Amino acid sequence: MKLKTLILPLSICICVALMFSCISCKKKKIEVSAHTVTSTIKTDKPYLKVFIENSGSMDGYMGDGSQLKDAIYDYVSDLNSYTEKTELYYINSDTIPYKGSLTSYIKDLNPVSFKVAGGNTANTDLGDIVARVLSTVNDSTVVVFVSDCILDLPNKATKKFLTACKIQIKNEVVNTMKRLPNLGVEILKLSSDFNGKYYQTDGKVVYLQDVKRPYYVWIIGDKNYLAKFNSEVPLSLLNKYSFEGFIAFSTLSEVPFDIFNRNLSNKVVIPVGDRYEITLLADLRTTLQADEDIQNISNYSFNNSKLTVRDVHKITAKDSPYTHYINFTLPTDILITRDFLTMTIPTMPSWVEESNDDYGTNISDNLSKTTGIKYLIQGIADAYKNEKALARMNFNVKTR
Repeated sequence: MKLKTLILPLSICICVALMFSCISCKKKKIEVSAHTVTSTIKTDKPYLKVFIENSGSMDGYMGDGSQLKDAIYDYVSDLNSYTEKTELYYINSDTIPYKGSLTSYIKDLNPVSFKVAGGNTANTDLGDIVARVLSTVNDSTVVVFVSDCILDLPNKATKKFLTACKIQIKNEVVNTMKRLPNLGVEILKLSSDFNGKYYQTDGKVVYLQDVKRPYYVWIIGDKNYLAKFNSEVPLSLLNKYSFEGFIAFSTLSEVPFDIFNRNLSNKVVIPVGDRYEITLLADLRTTLQADEDIQNISNYSFNNSKLTVRDVHKITAKDSPYTHYINFTLPTDILITRDFLTMTIPTMPSWVEESNDDYGTNISDNLSKTTGIKYLIQGIADAYKNEKALARMNFNVKTR
């Protein structure tokens, strides 16, 4: 008796092959594990020094009901609960300690008290003021500096003068970073009612009435203290005071993070189609960045370009040690044993350029602008130019 050869149609063979291939794929799992990183955010209380510039250009903000006065009073009052000691100063050509209460320091501000406080209120060198403010920052002291940040330009201002101001600020920040490597700088733009004289660079004095003018709050210190402050007193609380812009600078941090898998216990991940879907839980507070920049996926990159960040979301649970979910994918056709995710430095926000005035004249058409502000901020950015990333997360990948 002859045995008959069994011949299957080609289509059936292909289906069987695919079936075994899919079974093989389902069995292909990986284990992703995080490198342990301890949080560097401070738990102790720093000293706080508050400086309000009391030059003549600030007089117009000092009327009753001024949003500037309310915002600073509210913010510093909240910060005071998390500081070892709070010291108050006025600053112009001199640095003037204030010995009274926080309430009288802020709420009783007016042009008369500014002049009585002392110093030269007529002409101030903002570069010199910033240098003196930075000199007070150390590894246990955080500074809040409040100013309209108007550069006192000569009558015939030139780009050369503005560039020199930018370089001066860069050098002052670099020098501060030499003694405080974890230096962080946050700058907020807000606006307030303004009634008073505005001194144009062409020598004209314009009286402005019932207008809004911008001012700036600088918060400077060890990034790990700034992260603590931002956790305890969120800067979003200032939104009610005509908040208009924010930018922050920080150095690279190895941030605490963990791997989270919704489907399985441990760190084992099974493929979904041709990729693995992985979630990181990260504490990104030391980056000091606004949440919109943290959630912008263009600000992230892997060492291996085939890994892709899909989305970033804020964690709302108050008891979580992490601030954000970062979801990313890893193709099943690549074999890696380790990689790292970095959060890169965001681009300069558009409000910086939009807020700048190069000339200091014709104030009526430039009420929302500040003479030279972009050069001050670009000077800080130049000081941080060697910082290529804000956060890094290293992880291992093991085939199971």
